Parts: sequence; C-alpha cells; structure tokens
Amino acid sequence: MSDNINFWSSDSVYRTPAMVSTGNTLVCVCTKSPSWDDYGYIELVAKISEDGGKSWSEEIVIASPPAREIAEISSSKSAFFTDPCLALAPNGDIILLATFFPESKGYMDTKLLENKTAFAGFDGGIYPIIYDREGNYYIVLDSGDIISSKKKNTIYKLRDMGELYKGEEYIGNIYLNGAMGKSENDKKTTFGAPLKAPKRSYIFMFKSTDGGKTWDNGRDITRDIFADGDGFLLGVSAGSALTAESGRIIVPLHTQKNTVCIYSDDNGETWQRNKRLPYTDNSGEWTAVQAENGDIYSFGSAKGKVPVSVSKDNGITWFKDKKADFKAPKCQKNALKIGSRIFVSHPEKAYQDGVISSGEYVFDKKGNVKKIKWSKDGISIKDEFFANSCLAKIDNNTLGVIFEDSADTVSFKTIKI
Repeated sequence: MSDNINFWSSDSVYRTPAMVSTGNTLVCVCTKSPSWDDYGYIELVAKISEDGGKSWSEEIVIASPPAREIAEISSSKSAFFTDPCLALAPNGDIILLATFFPESKGYMDTKLLENKTAFAGFDGGIYPIIYDREGNYYIVLDSGDIISSKKKNTIYKLRDMGELYKGEEYIGNIYLNGAMGKSENDKKTTFGAPLKAPKRSYIFMFKSTDGGKTWDNGRDITRDIFADGDGFLLGVSAGSALTAESGRIIVPLHTQKNTVCIYSDDNGETWQRNKRLPYTDNSGEWTAVQAENGDIYSFGSAKGKVPVSVSKDNGITWFKDKKADFKAPKCQKNALKIGSRIFVSHPEKAYQDGVISSGEYVFDKKGNVKKIKWSKDGISIKDEFFANSCLAKIDNNTLGVIFEDSADTVSFKTIKI
C-alpha cells in the first residue's frame, strides 16, 4: 500500500473525484471551487498519470461555468458543475458526464429550482426551451438559432455554455439570474440574459480523444434522457461508469425519487434510457460491475447492508437481488471488477474510515452466478475523514483509489490486492 499522494491541495477546494484507467495511464477528474459550499463557482478539472499514479500532470481545466460573481465564501451567484463520472469508450475516447445547475444552490436548496417545462417538441424532435420575463417560451434549435413558441424565427442565437446573442451583440447568459449588464472582456464573470433556461439540473457530456489531455466544449444531453416524472432533479452518480463487454456504456443517474440507467452503444454519440421503468426503487447514487456471464450487478447507497440489483439484458431491465453482505452508511460508492473479484470503496461510518469491501462471484455448473461471497474484513484505505471515492485497475494485483481526504482535498494511493 502506498502513502497518500495529496495531489489536489491548494487554496481551492477539490471534491467528488472520478477516475478511469487506460492501461498504465490514469485520468482523474474533480470539481474545483473557491469555497466549501456545494454551489457557487465550481469547475471541472483533470490530472493525468502515465506511470500508474507515481507522478501527475499539471491541472487541466475541462469546463468553467458562467458566473456573475466568483467569491470565496457562500456566494450562489454562479452556475456550477458537480458529480463527474468517467467512462472509457470502446474506441478509446474518454467520456465525462456531470450534473450542471444554473445559478442556484442546487441540491442544497431545491426550493430555488423550478418545475417549468424544459423541453418541447418541434419538427419531429425534442428541443430545449428558454423563457422571457413574461413567461413566453422560445425553442433552441441544434444550430443555436432560436424560434418563438409560434415557430417564428427570431434574431436571437445561442452559443457555447448559454451565451445569448442578439444578432452579433452579446446580451448575457441564459443560466444566470439578474438583468443584462455590461461585458468586461478581462474578467471571468458575466451577467444574466433577457431569456433564461429553466432552473433545474442538466446533464452535460464532455469527450477527450487524446487520453484526457484536451477536451471538447461539451454538450447538454438532458433532452435525450429525461422523463416527465423526473421533476427538476436528474443527477449523475459520481465516480466511474461501466463499459460492458458488448461495448455499451452504462452510466448511473438518479432523480429525487429513484435511480436511472442510461446507456450509449456508439461511444457516447447518442444516449438512451428505458423511460417506462426506474432502475430500481432505490434512491441515490449507485455503481455497477459486470460478471463473466454478462450479468450486471449494481450496488446502491442506502444505509446498512448494501442493496443489490441485477440486469440480465445489458442494463435495460433490473430486478432486486439479495443485499450484499457488508454494511455502509448512506453514501456514494464505487465498484470495480478484476477477474471474478469485486471491489467496492466506501466509508465504514458517515464520512469516516475508508475501506474496500471485496467479494467474489460463485458460479453454478451452468455458468450462472450462484452468489457473491463477501470477505468479512475490508481493505483499509484511510482512517478518519473519508467521503467520495473512485477505483481504477492498475494491474491484476494493484488498485488505484482516489478519494476525498478531507472537506477540501483529494488524495490518491495504490493498494495491493
């Protein structure tokens, strides 16, 4: 077991780590903020290790949110990202999904969020809609052109990350509160637009084709995966997604009431979801691995013995299975499979004592999973404070784990298994 490498520690606050491995290369993503709050100016940043976690690159900024103010203490005058989740696509691309909130306090004050309709049908498709101050809505086409509710062209156009233009004049950002202001080119801050997006959560996807060194500008995929019953909260489960043997990328999401499974069969170009069924009746974040026979096992976030669900059709439908024979507080977990062994990282108590619970699939003579035999003792990661975490395979005998080491720092260590 290596010592902690406290490689995300500075005047900023780093949280919600995600990690994926490509051979001996590790790509890690965290949120970065000037304050401890779960809202405010929160960016997505990455670091890369090409030697199994011994050394790390300089910080790479993936995405910065629009903001009216960047403050160190308790400022909600910014949109923000949270809960990154990474996947390695079959073609080698790295896919990052994250939850995005317009200016608000997100999960911390849901009374500020809105149940306004966020998408509308037009010309055989589903498109985002934005509103003026009188409540009239406008449809945003894929080109960025904006048409009125009467399907008439307007002089408005939307560009990257919510920037609204009236002809060639920049007039503010649709994800921010407040009235129009004056643009200052030398500052990161901006101002609200006269047309605004509904105040709810959105799912953004970013892609890297060079091992995490550079990233695209990202796109909002919420319209492809939302369901009417989701309400104003549809969020990503932080950590890592599952790339199944079939090549399907399966990403865990959750709503206020239940859990959601979305998937892509084309390296993240398009996303689908079975809207008729929740993933399970469980709530909160979840994580999944795939057994040798193709069955997908997932682990939920409820307190006590960990709830387990199984899919036998590559993530389309799910059924409850016997709970896992290890306990954890209600918390984020991350699961990884090497051979027939399963590893799940989590705290043993609320924000305390990080461990890896390990189990092994037991198969019957027909090759079906008979049970998962769990070890009685967990593998210790860290005593005292421990919160979100993510696992990656370095080799058949070594795991890498990235985790919240305190309320504002993220650390990495390797663990022999």
